[in-house]
Amino acid sequence: MKLRTLFLTVLTLNFAYSQNNLLNFPGWNVGPAGAGYTNGYSISGSSAENALENGLNPYGDTSVLWKATPDNSGVTNGGFYTNSVSIVANKTYRFSIWLKKTGTQTGKSYFGLHARDASSVKTTLNFDGSTNNNPYFWSDDLQTLDEWYLVVAFIHGDGYAANVNHPDTGIYATDGSKLSGVSITDFKLSANSVNLQLRAYLNYDTVLTDNQFFYAPAIHEVNGQEPSIAQLIDPNASNSGSTVWNANGGDINYVSGNVGIGTTSIPVAYALAVDGKILSEEVRVQISDSWPDYVFDKDYNLPSLSEIQKYILENGHLPNLPSAKEVEQKGIEVGNMNKLLLEKIEELTLYIINQEKRIKELELKSLQSKK
Repeated sequence: MKLRTLFLTVLTLNFAYSQNNLLNFPGWNVGPAGAGYTNGYSISGSSAENALENGLNPYGDTSVLWKATPDNSGVTNGGFYTNSVSIVANKTYRFSIWLKKTGTQTGKSYFGLHARDASSVKTTLNFDGSTNNNPYFWSDDLQTLDEWYLVVAFIHGDGYAANVNHPDTGIYATDGSKLSGVSITDFKLSANSVNLQLRAYLNYDTVLTDNQFFYAPAIHEVNGQEPSIAQLIDPNASNSGSTVWNANGGDINYVSGNVGIGTTSIPVAYALAVDGKILSEEVRVQISDSWPDYVFDKDYNLPSLSEIQKYILENGHLPNLPSAKEVEQKGIEVGNMNKLLLEKIEELTLYIINQEKRIKELELKSLQSKK
């Protein structure tokens, strides 16, 4: 049976370039960095070295920026590390953040991560497979003061064997140009990795008038749905990056394979597998097989009730319907199940009609016997 399902969803699913940032951003509020102002983030350095304030973001709009200002009280001079987010060890994840430094080039900007297992043991791997307990993608001065730069790096799945950076790894200016001569590295996940954290700091800055600004930290799974580098640099830009989706007007389509949502396991002969609930206003199932009106054909072989009773006693369910064990193992096909249920309803209708005839015949015989 071939089924075609049309979902008229109340929740629009924009598969093309609509993947959510795994981090809580935007979620910053003007005020002191910490609980209530930056949920999902913990400060590096002292409270006095961290603040949230309005300023011009890399796109020229006013947004809440994280500002680090050294107070000369130690090595760490502001910044943050995020709460852990759940990940899958065999997938690749892209880290990105906008940075801007004002004042002097004293100190260094740091951009890093932590991968951890279920027991919070650090599991970030170098390309050679060794564990890195303090992994930074990049740590250096930004090229020019008072300019925004987008820093991008990747942590690859545990099966990654190429041992080279992703082509998009690097630092980008606001005009989209990629800086040359940058020392930056990707990492790999361990097979035991289940969580990721992003880290972004200003360290070793002793100039009290310096400021480091942070904006739009992000972790995206690399699956063809993440924003392209061009879109990170300009959210209004068309996506010229690679994608598995094809655009056709306002529609998108994918014809090269099958789709899994919330799962990487797609059973054979299925175009879509969803591990989770689907919210829909209407579901239309188109069935190519005959509809059960055949029950009302004159030559339909309607089983007797005694035959039905015998079948139930022997099998524990109605004829033509799957058993509870079959449903548990294989699930049900919505279209076929509705067809079978209607078949039973129409058979019940015939039984009721036949019983009505017999009741009337018995009533007539009873009246005649009383005369």
